[in-house]
Amino acid sequence: MPLSMTGCGDGIATEGASACRAEVRSVNNRFLKVSLRAREGFGLLESRVEALVRGQVRRGAVQVTLEISGPAAPASRALDAGQLAAYLGQLETLCADRGLPTPRSLDGLLALPGILVESAPSPETIEAAWPLVERAVRAALDGLDRMRRTEGETLARDMRAGCEALRDVAERIKARVPLVVAEQRERLRERVGRILEQQGLKLADGDVAREIALLADRSDIAEELVRLESHVGQFVALLAEDSPGRPLDFLSQELAREANTIGSKSSDVAIAHAVVELKTLVERLREQVQNIE
Repeated sequence: MPLSMTGCGDGIATEGASACRAEVRSVNNRFLKVSLRAREGFGLLESRVEALVRGQVRRGAVQVTLEISGPAAPASRALDAGQLAAYLGQLETLCADRGLPTPRSLDGLLALPGILVESAPSPETIEAAWPLVERAVRAALDGLDRMRRTEGETLARDMRAGCEALRDVAERIKARVPLVVAEQRERLRERVGRILEQQGLKLADGDVAREIALLADRSDIAEELVRLESHVGQFVALLAEDSPGRPLDFLSQELAREANTIGSKSSDVAIAHAVVELKTLVERLREQVQNIE
């Protein structure tokens, strides 16, 4: 069953007082692109997290978000005494110049930019947190996989129905072709017959047959219908695989090509209307394929 490229999953892992929550979100993308959002310092784990993602995802833009708390992620904020002293000196100068009392509390200064600075945890701390992070990410990936499979099943059902509709329209076109040839023969016979009758000439059956053969050859769509059926069969077969996105994308382009060729070769109104249906169905398949891994 094909997998959707869209989904999300959550995972939580705990160890003593430490905890890690991982969220994995995936959206459509032509290739696999993995990004990590975590507190400062934990970017060191990005390559390991990406390896876990690549073990279960082949295509899509995947974002992994980590929230780590407890001893595994010690406090990372520190007071920048130098910056605080600089702010305080400027404040005292300002108050002295304007004859204002100097504030006795530092509460307002602590909210100024640069007073509290982030400090990354040590590499040893990050390394020790990896088993906790790994369990959380794996749990989130399992949730992502379940959602992707559920949506993939829905997409596969819809695309199979679209393929059956394509076959029905193709059969209608195939059944119409002999009638089109017969109608062209009669129209040609009547049109040429009227012209020759005015000249006092007689229409030869061989001449009519030759012209009809030329018309039939120029408007022959048998090969296109055969290829269309072949592409639809391959499309349905690929829907039984896990990651058929790229070959399905190729086949949807080929289906569009055959539909366009059929439309350009035939001048029959009924077939032209059927070709519009074909193109609509193919375009819907192409849109759905963009969601498949």
